[in-house]
Amino acid sequence: MKIVHYLIFIAVFLPVGSGCAQSTVSAPEPPVETSSSLGRSGTADDILTQPEPLIFLGGGSTDVDVAMTRFAAAARGGNISVIRASGSTGYNEYLLELADAASVETFRIDSRDRANHEPDNTVLAASEALFVAGGDQWNYTLFWGNTLLSATVRTLYTDRRVPFGGTSAGAMIWGGRYFEASGRSVTSQEALTDPMARDIALRPALFGTPEVLADRIIDTHFTQRNREGRLMTFLARAWQPDSGYFPKGIAIDERTAMIIDEDGIGTVYGAGFVWMYLPYWDKGGPEVLREGSPLSWNQGGAAVLVWKLGPGDRYDFAADRSLDRPSTYHASVENGVFSIQAVTLPE
Repeated sequence: MKIVHYLIFIAVFLPVGSGCAQSTVSAPEPPVETSSSLGRSGTADDILTQPEPLIFLGGGSTDVDVAMTRFAAAARGGNISVIRASGSTGYNEYLLELADAASVETFRIDSRDRANHEPDNTVLAASEALFVAGGDQWNYTLFWGNTLLSATVRTLYTDRRVPFGGTSAGAMIWGGRYFEASGRSVTSQEALTDPMARDIALRPALFGTPEVLADRIIDTHFTQRNREGRLMTFLARAWQPDSGYFPKGIAIDERTAMIIDEDGIGTVYGAGFVWMYLPYWDKGGPEVLREGSPLSWNQGGAAVLVWKLGPGDRYDFAADRSLDRPSTYHASVENGVFSIQAVTLPE
């Protein structure tokens, strides 16, 4: 019995190379990068259609069914792709139920390797619509910027002219400049108190952007999170008179969306409002915009013209004015304090 125990001890604990027989241990194989697809609902076939070009911008929180229906229907029965950096497949069955799409497939692209995965990009390039789910735009910047994915997305909206857009952070990244949120979000109070703070950084559009959004900064969850002051700060930071960049703002409330058609007409859907911020750049920019000092951008109480667009209201981006008669305001900031007052525009 003692001999048996001794032999078991040798077999289990004897180091390699110290006994009779030699064994080799192979280095582990590097992991093979797999698809980021979380699943596809509908047909597995690639259905080629002629989609309707449009841009979807959602303000976050609960999706607006009527707006999402119009977006999904714009695929004209083709394949819809959803990309995200976190989360699951909630949009698959939802979008299939709203419109007669061939399929909806969700890709969770949470690394640069996955963003450069060629088979996935081949599938995405064949989409008839692309939707970016909400999340953290800093992750989008880290994982998706300057990758095969970003090139694929540009091809979708420039060459194939498919409907595209997103909600919350998935809407913000389509502006000509967007708040990168590197590490954390920023409140209006923080932004107005120190508008040149390092973490209030703006980047060029993540995937490039169509002309209608090239001079726009998009913010979401707007009224619900009191983001008026931070949008004013974003506009002040992005202003580049020497290079001719004069930004404007699109601010979208929760449970609200704007769809922009190929003629540059935006229509509001949902329960809240879309706020168009149009700075009077011809008056000049902020009076005080420097590190460590509160923002002052007053211009006699009329630094920025604001259009408040309600459900059903339409906006002409080429003329930069509403096609209906919503409320209008003048917004300004004095020593870090945001103010807004109603104003009547001439007919």
